[in-house]
Amino acid sequence: MTALIGKKFEDSVLIMADKRISYRGTEKFSDHEKKIIVLNHKVIFAFAGVKNVIDLPLEELRRFARKTNSLEEIEAHAKKVFSASLNLFKKLNSEQDYATVYILAGFAADDFPRVTYYSSDDDFQKGNLLEFFYKTFPNTEMEFLRNFLIREVDISKKSIKYYIRKFSSAIRQMNNEKVSKNTYSIFLSKEGLLEFEINEHGKFTTVPINLND
Repeated sequence: MTALIGKKFEDSVLIMADKRISYRGTEKFSDHEKKIIVLNHKVIFAFAGVKNVIDLPLEELRRFARKTNSLEEIEAHAKKVFSASLNLFKKLNSEQDYATVYILAGFAADDFPRVTYYSSDDDFQKGNLLEFFYKTFPNTEMEFLRNFLIREVDISKKSIKYYIRKFSSAIRQMNNEKVSKNTYSIFLSKEGLLEFEINEHGKFTTVPINLND
């Protein structure tokens, strides 16, 4: 299961996720999964759903993003590679659930931030623009998360630390063993990138981002 929360500001984007991934068909899980990935210094990617649909095209997208800073070009390439991966997965695993979503966030040609949501429901072809967003996958915890954010978060606030505290608190309070109490967040602005690690007690630290990883 995955919990994603994010907000687009006038000149930046913040996305947070939990760190747990479960392995299909087993009871095993890992708390070291990165569900938000820095593609380059202007574009970040986040996902939820079937990891097998994401993994192979994500590596191709990362290579592509090293060659261009154009969010528009990256969006177009992502549609192509993720659609192909989804169709292959459905062909090879016709009885399995394939529901998957991904988010691309970055600076568009007009130099303003843009966050776009894509879903396997339409083969990742129709992008939906986002402002303040949240997603659990599967959807069983969406009602709790929605109610918490509506009740607890003042979206007029400007402080990034405010949102880190509120978003991480929302995820920690989700009563689902498939959601980690440990979270992390990527903040993308014109000044650069910051990553924040937030532990199960809500304490957060800044982590350097290595674009060569």
